[in-house]
Amino acid sequence: MSRASSLLRHLAGAPMRCWRLTDLAMASGLHKATVHRLLGGLMAEGLAQSIPGGYTLGPQAWLIGRAAAQRFDLSSFGTPLLRRIADETGDVALLAVLTGHHAHCVAREEGDSPILPTSIRVGAVRPLGCSAHALALLAALPDAEMERAIAATAPERIGRYAPITDEYLRAGVAETRARGFAVNEGVIVSGMTALAVAVRDAWGRPIAAISCSAIAERLLPERRPDVVALLRQEARKLEARLHPVSAEPA
Repeated sequence: MSRASSLLRHLAGAPMRCWRLTDLAMASGLHKATVHRLLGGLMAEGLAQSIPGGYTLGPQAWLIGRAAAQRFDLSSFGTPLLRRIADETGDVALLAVLTGHHAHCVAREEGDSPILPTSIRVGAVRPLGCSAHALALLAALPDAEMERAIAATAPERIGRYAPITDEYLRAGVAETRARGFAVNEGVIVSGMTALAVAVRDAWGRPIAAISCSAIAERLLPERRPDVVALLRQEARKLEARLHPVSAEPA
């Protein structure tokens, strides 16, 4: 089930394009035969479909997403908050949601300061720990779930994310928990720094993360407290918007 879910996350990460079988296998770290078999099951349930050129999400995925959006429409809830962050900082504000062992960017707002063209865009999916917002989410998980996420994403981190080893992630989690926010200083994109805080649901579990990214010289240590305070302020507003009236089970 986790492997099929991984394929769905990759399909969802590029909703306006189709995936070739070879590319989907490479991105997911699974053998082509395994991907083909799993896609057959997903297509049988309407969660994926085959179109000229490859594979994409199916109609049942849209129906499920539409139902979930009634509670978790984070992009529409979060966009005004991101706009405030971008306006006040002049930098890029991102909102990413936790999906399994990945962080999926669902909203982005830009300020008026220069940005790097390689900065994260809407639709990007990163393994937990492989960006500031992905690290904030990883650090907010209970220890056992954090370790499962590190183990699950290890195959994906070979290559593009090679500097982000298991040991690097554990150290990053410890530092994030100690300081109360995540920092990424050019680990993946040279010359860029990002700060992030987690957003939690009514039960205290991480559900999303808000981040601010900029060229490195704009997020030097002396400026970070003010930016983090702004991120926390907007994160609390988003939590208030998302929380149900009562967290008690029915």
